[in-house]
Amino acid sequence: MTDAHQVRIAQARGNADAAKARLMGTVDEAKARLAPKTLAGHAVQAAKDKSIVVADDTVTAVKDKPMMAAGLAGATALFFARRPLFRGLARWWRGDGDTYDTYDTHETSGRRSRAFAEEDR
Repeated sequence: MTDAHQVRIAQARGNADAAKARLMGTVDEAKARLAPKTLAGHAVQAAKDKSIVVADDTVTAVKDKPMMAAGLAGATALFFARRPLFRGLARWWRGDGDTYDTYDTHETSGRRSRAFAEEDR
C-alpha cells in the first residue's frame, strides 16, 4: 500500500469516528428529550401555562360581564342542588308539612319512619 492510500484510509476512519460521535450525541439528546420525567415536566408546565391563560381570560370576562357570570354561577348552583330542591318543592306542593320528625312514636330509636326514608330516595 502506498502512503496516499493509507492517508485516505486514516481520513475515512477519522470521518467515520466523527460521524459516529455526532450520531451518539444526537441519540443522547433524543434520549434526554424523550425521557418520561422530561416529558411529564413539559406536560405539567404546559398545563400550568394554559391554566394561567384561561384564568386570566375568565377574570377579564367576569369583569366585562358581571351579570352573566352571576347568572351562570346561580344556574350551576341550581343544577347541583336540583334533587333536594325538587323534593322540597314536591313536599310543599303536596302540603306534607314537617316530614323530618325526630320524635316518631312508632320507633324507639328516634329515627325517621321507614316510609319517609324511602320517599327521600
